[in-house]
Amino acid sequence: MSSQEATVTPAISAEHQEVWRQLQGFVFDDPGAPYPFSLRLAKRQKWTHEFALRVIEEYRKFLFLLKAAGHMVTPSTIVDEAWHLHLIYSYSYWELLCVRIFKEPIHHHPGNGSDEDQEKFAAIYERTLEDYQRFFGEPPVDIWGKPNPAVDWRKILSNLPVGKRLKSSLMALFPRPSDEAP
Repeated sequence: MSSQEATVTPAISAEHQEVWRQLQGFVFDDPGAPYPFSLRLAKRQKWTHEFALRVIEEYRKFLFLLKAAGHMVTPSTIVDEAWHLHLIYSYSYWELLCVRIFKEPIHHHPGNGSDEDQEKFAAIYERTLEDYQRFFGEPPVDIWGKPNPAVDWRKILSNLPVGKRLKSSLMALFPRPSDEAP
């Protein structure tokens, strides 16, 4: 983490301060491990160790969004690689993160590859980027990519070929910005 990043205070409401504090203290690299999480992530992805450390910090922010956004969120492809690796560190993921910090299981739901599913996740991703901006400011483009302002996530969700009841449930998960508390 650069000194500039360390001085940035996220715009986190009082109700989410404790989970953010706990996530900031969450240790991904076992201090005694000769081949810790960050080095394994770097090697598997053919990244520099410095880039892997940055990705882990972005994964930490994504974990926060999972709890604070109030709706389904989806990571960038790069952040998703950190999530995939964390899942195989089962004690760290399930016990230390999900049980102790989140107080509930957080499952990874990969897409099924259909066009509808890809559109749904594209819409969810755009909404995730909006939430990232709200809490943390501009996401780093080399890790999160650029937002696509042409994507209307509510329109995509409303056009999914699913039953009326499921569509209504999906739309309820993604309130219009004007429906949200400030």
